[in-house]
Amino acid sequence: MKIIYPKLVEDAFTVANQHGQIAPGKENDVKAQIYQIMVDRGMLNELGEPTQLAINSGIAGGLGPSSQLDSLAEFKRQFPVYGEFDDSHFKRLNGEWMADAYVIKTICKATIADPHSTVEQQVEAKVILRQIKDIRD
Repeated sequence: MKIIYPKLVEDAFTVANQHGQIAPGKENDVKAQIYQIMVDRGMLNELGEPTQLAINSGIAGGLGPSSQLDSLAEFKRQFPVYGEFDDSHFKRLNGEWMADAYVIKTICKATIADPHSTVEQQVEAKVILRQIKDIRD
């Protein structure tokens, strides 16, 4: 059964996964722990929604359109991995910034070549590259 976690939990999991190694098959356990910590610390309510404390501390931008990154420059500041790419590789879709296949492929190839990437990160990058190839074939 796939459990759907709040965006803040998924974001925290992504950061944790980038900065450490999460054992395969333990992803849901880690996400459950992150969720519980966020509830215990008052960042999420029991429904998984960001609290005012989370908004005030800057980890959640609130709900609705004001929580979205309005400019591409703001998006690139928040996600510096995209900073080197020309603005022409990005577009806004349903209120969120999206990168084109060139950007995704470049980042995936860099992840695979990076000796500091974890095995899981390299496997995920290879899966994404295969998915892009399958879509284009």
